[in-house]
Amino acid sequence: MHEIHSILPSEINFNQIKSVDGFDVITRDFPDYLTDESRFAAYPFDPLYFPNNEAELSAILREMNRQKKPVTVAAARTGLVGGSVPTTGAVISLVKFDEIEAVYYCQDAEEWRIRAQPAVNLHVLNDLLKTRRSPALENHANPVVEQDFYNFKQDPDKYFYPPDPTEMSASIGGTVATNASGARAYRYGPTRAWVRRIRVFLADGEYLDIPRGKYFASPGGQFTIFNSRGEGVTFNIPEYSLPKTKNAAGFYTAPQMDLIDLFIGSEGVLGVITRVEFALLKREQKGSMIQFLESEKQAVLLTQTLRSDTRLRLDFIEFYSKNTLDLLREQQKNISHTIDLPEIPENARGALFFEMDFDVDTGDKDLSILEEVISGCGGDLTDSWVGFEDREMEHFKAFRHQVPESINRIIAERKRKHPGIHKLGTDLAVPDQHLAEMWELYSMQCEESGLEWYAFGHIGNNHIHVNIVPRDMTELHQGLELFESFAKKAVELGGTVSAEHGIGKIKHKFLQMMYSAEEIDQMRRVKTTLDPNWILNRGNIFPFEEGK
Repeated sequence: MHEIHSILPSEINFNQIKSVDGFDVITRDFPDYLTDESRFAAYPFDPLYFPNNEAELSAILREMNRQKKPVTVAAARTGLVGGSVPTTGAVISLVKFDEIEAVYYCQDAEEWRIRAQPAVNLHVLNDLLKTRRSPALENHANPVVEQDFYNFKQDPDKYFYPPDPTEMSASIGGTVATNASGARAYRYGPTRAWVRRIRVFLADGEYLDIPRGKYFASPGGQFTIFNSRGEGVTFNIPEYSLPKTKNAAGFYTAPQMDLIDLFIGSEGVLGVITRVEFALLKREQKGSMIQFLESEKQAVLLTQTLRSDTRLRLDFIEFYSKNTLDLLREQQKNISHTIDLPEIPENARGALFFEMDFDVDTGDKDLSILEEVISGCGGDLTDSWVGFEDREMEHFKAFRHQVPESINRIIAERKRKHPGIHKLGTDLAVPDQHLAEMWELYSMQCEESGLEWYAFGHIGNNHIHVNIVPRDMTELHQGLELFESFAKKAVELGGTVSAEHGIGKIKHKFLQMMYSAEEIDQMRRVKTTLDPNWILNRGNIFPFEEGK
């Protein structure tokens, strides 16, 4: 049995903490807290707290726990499943927890690390890594922090944060809470693989400081946690097996697992993350390519071939369907601010976008391997866009990001006539051997439905985003039924109902497809042990049931 001792932060008077009171006032002055990128609408809530520090956060949690009043935690609100949207109770905004606290070299692990508060977003992080400028760190009150950052600036190598969620305004805390991933998860894994330490506040206002590699579940699958008063609670980790693909549905579990992994990806229902330490990776020289192909099936075949060829070191493989290429062609013709790239070839009926290690001085061998692999799948290397400079590679990524932006514009226009409609996007993934079967199901059923649809995304992980864009409410309901059939098939093939977005408040039905009632109850028992009054992010992952 393993133990964790939590420490109570310094006391602070709850009544002195400022809050925004009254749902009408919140609606008028802070409307952004009424939804997230899912467009799931909030129910009336009150109040809205903006704690300045951990002591204030602790005081709020203690008081809400005493009142048994639910709290929803919010910051960047970039999620797609309603996780930061309140359905009752109060809201705690962590937007003031926005400091990068240190950049330091860990001698034991031989890696650079960053320690940051949860509201730091990915854009700020990437800017720091690119420019190596930070007035706060360069003139820090702690001379050790200042010296560490000076040493980082002197390092001649370039570094990056491997997780690559698409939305650069996403916060670090949110990406850890959802175990976010993106294109580069193909090579580097999701957020979990790079988190080295977290500080997490529990429902009673106490916190745990959890370094990776120190606290593991017992051989019997238990953790015991002691609070500052010496009182202990013991709980069993869930016993189900996780799918053999990237997964963001439900609690992580594994024999003798590391405690830190229980909180990563738990969508805030077990605790509130206030500090994260994560590793950086040295960036090698890269090359990017968008390879245009004769068909979508050819793109699937090329994906399978690229994955099996160990001579190539690919960071990601992204997919464009025929419909998606047609949409992008229209954007190139009709929108003046589209990315400055050549026109998409007229004969292209599918495409792959990938990035790989590539040394421009010795890269002829890699290009020869690529030509061999592509031609072996019936493609032609001359039907491609290739880039080796940072500017070119950023253009390719921006071109890829135009797909969801274009779909969002279409939906925004249609909502004027049908306010209730919204886009539908799959977040399913299956094991490698079922990629072709899953794609055949997607393409055949979408075509037969007569709905407008586009497919793109992380084909390297068998995680294609199929987006249905309904024209009216009838098509919305038709699309929902279609997506339910897709989810059932993914689970049947050993996959997941949520590869990167989580369950939130929107996908409870999908979670029940993937786990049995007993397995969901195992998650619920962990929740009840750590949060007996179910105040933290109530409604995320599974619905609240009184008395259960």
